[in-house]
Amino acid sequence: RGALPVTAAASKQDLAKFGRYHALVIGNDHYKYWPQLMNAVSDATAIAKVLKEHYGFQVTLLKDASRAQIMKALNQYRKVLTEKDNLLIYYAGHGHLEQGIDRGYWIPVDAEINDNSEWILLPGVTDMLQLISAKHVMVVADSCFGGKLTRSSLAQLKPGLTDDARFDLLKTLAQKRVRTAMTSGGVKPVLDAGGSGHSVFADAFLGVLDENNTVLEAERLFWAVRTRVVSTSQKMNAEQIPTYDPIHMARHESLGDFIFVPQAL
Repeated sequence: RGALPVTAAASKQDLAKFGRYHALVIGNDHYKYWPQLMNAVSDATAIAKVLKEHYGFQVTLLKDASRAQIMKALNQYRKVLTEKDNLLIYYAGHGHLEQGIDRGYWIPVDAEINDNSEWILLPGVTDMLQLISAKHVMVVADSCFGGKLTRSSLAQLKPGLTDDARFDLLKTLAQKRVRTAMTSGGVKPVLDAGGSGHSVFADAFLGVLDENNTVLEAERLFWAVRTRVVSTSQKMNAEQIPTYDPIHMARHESLGDFIFVPQAL
């Protein structure tokens, strides 16, 4: 999978049509009531760096964020983004599942354990993603039970496409409304360490993005990340299987996908 050169099939003008890129990156380590995490802040910091420097994202980085800080950032994107924009939301921190009602949550650093008044309900995140005008929104959740964001399966590109055919198809995908989520382990607990100073998932996600030098759809990114995470977790005598699916009730359009465009092209 070599680089896709900037030729007639992938001109600078074509690349500009993918739109502007923004990212909200959240890393929570230092919890007041929940167990401390080791790598979420370093994961978020590294993710923010590769998105900004390698892919040209305008990045907002939140470290050890409260519920108010996270929701305020999301509301700001609701005010300023348009249908010409792409938004990636990366969350690294505690996730929680209330099994009695089958509801998943993100846990801000100041939230209490048995009081959900400061937890962030995942259906509430879905509601916000519907209100944000950006055409493409992808959530990347490196947290336990992150898979509660998704329900259905994602359409996939056919294998064996030439570079020119694949790029033409990516231009079509870029016109569709995208609301997808990549999670580090579905609806199961995930590893916070094991990836050379990062979580297993973050290490794989960073590695694939950093090594990539072609226009890359998130579905292809996912399969590369999944392979690395499964292999590494097995070596640690654990099972961790990432997922990538449309976000439930967020009006994702079939065949649409989030597209990453390296600055070097």
